[in-house]
This record gives sequence, structure tokens and C-alpha cells, in this order.
Amino acid sequence: MSTWTDLDNSFHVESHASLLPETTHAEVSPRVLDAIVVPTIRPQSLQAAATLADDIGCSLVVLCSTPGQARQALAECKPRADNTCVTWVPQSVENNWLSFLTTVHPENEIERSCHADIARKRNIGLLLARMCGWRTIMYLDDDIRDVTAGAVSQAAALTSRFWTASFEIGDYPDNSVVCHAHRLIGGNQGTFPGGSALVVDVKRCDTLFPPIYNEDWLFLFDAVRNRSATTAGPGSQLEYQPFAHSRRAASEEFGDVVAEGLYRLLHHGADVTDATHSYWQAVLDWRFQLIDYVAAQLLLRDGPVVGGALMSLAAARKRLTAISPLACSSFIHAWRTDIGTWRETLFDLPVLGDLADAAKFIGLPARTGCEQ
Repeated sequence: MSTWTDLDNSFHVESHASLLPETTHAEVSPRVLDAIVVPTIRPQSLQAAATLADDIGCSLVVLCSTPGQARQALAECKPRADNTCVTWVPQSVENNWLSFLTTVHPENEIERSCHADIARKRNIGLLLARMCGWRTIMYLDDDIRDVTAGAVSQAAALTSRFWTASFEIGDYPDNSVVCHAHRLIGGNQGTFPGGSALVVDVKRCDTLFPPIYNEDWLFLFDAVRNRSATTAGPGSQLEYQPFAHSRRAASEEFGDVVAEGLYRLLHHGADVTDATHSYWQAVLDWRFQLIDYVAAQLLLRDGPVVGGALMSLAAARKRLTAISPLACSSFIHAWRTDIGTWRETLFDLPVLGDLADAAKFIGLPARTGCEQ
């Protein structure tokens, strides 16, 4: 067993693909997809998810952030009354079901307002799945495209062997702002499967999405560590401008440091217990080197996005100076403690077998398919 002191001192791991097992000869069995869960923030972009649910013949759960979003989503996806739930997640639901140590961690003062919403809704999706008695669900972000019903069926079959199967988003690549900047200078920046198009085995996936950037990487960490996270087919993501607002980079920095640090350990057979205070100091040092290197290369270039990229890197670096090894260590401790609490919650859930009853039990406001 390696420890962190055995790791190479390169300042950036460009790809984590080697952590995923090959599936070419994997023995799998057909598996029905029970539901698609969409943690939406763009109600006007739901048609792709609604069409996919229709093609598969599965339930559709649309979780919005506000009543206004839910009203727009209802009009957009034209839900069927018996197997569709379009609703929003009020603060009371979080207070009753998702009160975690990571929620009140000091580093979440910046990250919480930006990234807690998606984590909250993905966790609610898992609660609903458990109470409905579903075995296989798909998390699908509302900006994902080019995922077919046939490909989803193949991904669902993979979960008969693996805990999760995630679609590979190559166009538009899903990276943090800092990693987008690394790609901009010609870096061989990879992507890693995440929660944007993720099929999970509900019974075996008993971890949670913590309220920080890269919440999906932390949700998948145990599956990756156990060689039970794999990839399905390709997909695409609607393009966005990663350098449009420098505060985006700042809001991602803590979560990117934590996730990259954890996954670096897995490359060398180390574990969470090896993430000591001195290890996190090394991770922070490597991160400074990455940002400074990318910025230095950008200063030698011209182009319409260079200015925005440099401002984003400056924001990320400023945020990084405020992150300490203690902050990283304490968050990891809180996260692992929260997983234990979450598993107890999942174990105690009743199996109601009905989407409307499950939504009512959690305390979600009735919209459609949830009202009887």
C-alpha cells in the first residue's frame, strides 16, 4: 500500500481515466431504468429529458429550485399524471433531510450559494428512488444532449455489475474553469465521468452529494475506489462560457482542490486516511504551481478569451490563498461523517412504492404526478 509520500510531485494530473475499469468484456444483464431525475435550473431546456423518458418508458422527476421554475417546467415537459413529478425543493426539506456537517463547514460560505442547490436536488432524487423501490435511476442535467434511449439501456445493464455508469461528455467538455484554462494553452486536459449523465444502482450507491463544486466526484469516490464506476456511451453538453464571470472560478476552487487531491491518492493505491495535513499542504502547493504555469503561458498568447481566462485564474488564485490544509482535512472528516449519517437515513426510509406518496413524505410541494 502506497502513501502520499510515494506520489510523484507533478503539479497536475491531466486525466483520471486509468481509475475506471474496462467494460469491453464485462458480463452484464438487462436492467430496466426506473426513472430519470433532472435537477433542473433551466426549465426551458427540459424537452430533451422529457423525450428521453418517453422513449424509455420510465418515470420523470424534475426538481426545481423555486416555484416559478416549477411552473415553467410544467409547461415545458408536459408531464404525464401517473409517472411524472415536477416540483421544487423548499428550505424546509433541506432542514429536515439534509442537515450535514459539510453544509455548515466554513469553506461553504462561498461555495454553498453556487453549488449546494444541485447537490441538494440530487440527494433528494436518491431519497425518492429509495422510497419508490426503484433499482436503477439516471441523473440527467438539463444541458446534456445526444444521449439515446438505446445507450441508456446499455448503461442501465452495466449497473448489473458496476455501481454506476456515467456518459462521457466530450462536446462540450465538462471541466472546472482552471482546467478549461489549462486546455486553452494546449494542455492534454481530460474529463472524468460525473453526475451530469449518470446511471446508478440505487441499492449500492449509499453515499451523498456534498454541497461543494465536484459534489459528483465525491459521490462517486467510493465506487471509483472499489473499481465499480464505469463509463457508458458518449454525450454532449450545451456550450457555455467558462471565463465569462471570474467568480465562477473562485466558487469552484475549494471543491476542485479537494476532489483532485482525493483522486490523486487513488492513482497510487492510497486512501482517505493518507490525506494528512502535510498531504493537503502539498496539494495546495501543486495547485499554485498549476495556476501560475497556466497564467504564464496565457500571457504569451492573444485571443478573444485570454483576458477573461486570466481574470478567472486570478480569482481562483486569490481564493486558493484562503484555503488551508486544515480546511481540507476538516472537510474530509465532515464528509465521511456525513456519509455515515446519510446511510442511517437511507436505511430508515419506508418503501412506499409510489412517487406521489414518496414526494409527500419528504415534504415536496405537490405539482403534477405528485398530487393525488
